Amino acid sequence: MFIIDDNTPIEQEISSGHAFGCVPRDFSVQPRTVKAVQFPLIPRSEWSERIRDMEATKSRLSDIRNTGDNGGPIRSYDQNGQGYCWAYSTTAAVTLLRAKANMPHVRLSAHAVACKIKNFRDEGAWGALSMEFISKNGVPSEAAWPAKSMSRSNDNAATWADAAKHKITEGWADLEVEAWDRNMTFDQIGTLLLSRIPVVLDFAWWGHSVCGMDLVETSPGQFGVRIWNSWTDSWGDNGTGVLAGSKAIPMGASAPLVTNA
Repeated sequence: MFIIDDNTPIEQEISSGHAFGCVPRDFSVQPRTVKAVQFPLIPRSEWSERIRDMEATKSRLSDIRNTGDNGGPIRSYDQNGQGYCWAYSTTAAVTLLRAKANMPHVRLSAHAVACKIKNFRDEGAWGALSMEFISKNGVPSEAAWPAKSMSRSNDNAATWADAAKHKITEGWADLEVEAWDRNMTFDQIGTLLLSRIPVVLDFAWWGHSVCGMDLVETSPGQFGVRIWNSWTDSWGDNGTGVLAGSKAIPMGASAPLVTNA
């Protein structure tokens, strides 16, 4: 298990040679609010048993990913070249939702989302911003907007007709605050992951946004999050790793719940 915790040297183990793109808050102009999405929580006293049951039945989102592309693992996305992690994290979550719903696997183009939001500039942002965009416009397939392409010729009516097939139709986010401040507690994140709902996670310590897949018990009574990164399958365990300790606490979180068929 590839674990990133409070003892992990970031530069050596995580960051070298990869693009990021998640922008830290400036709390002087982007103050933290106390608002949070409200829904019933799964008590922590049940977490260990639920994790064991999901492992035994191979029903975790990571298991669904591993059998989601013609019986094999869905390939990790590759953002490198631009700091668009904040669009790739939500795109990966939509990919997992489609696999969970037994929809045909479609490679989706996170670059399209980021290019449109940022007017083709290579700029950082937050996962909640891309979730909001995909809820309104969808995310096109790589057949319509090729992977990692920055060409403006991709931005046409046919592309966005294709994107409309892959919208987020329901989700968990606090719409009363700005995108940079949409966050959840760790208990809320754990509840969603135990319900097989992927969570878009932004981390200040990493300057990076990733897709949360599973709740993991790293030691008795201690829990972390298995993430799906956008740095290809060569990173971590086939593109995944487990964040533990303070490294598992995000500065921002939102969660798509349903994507259209």
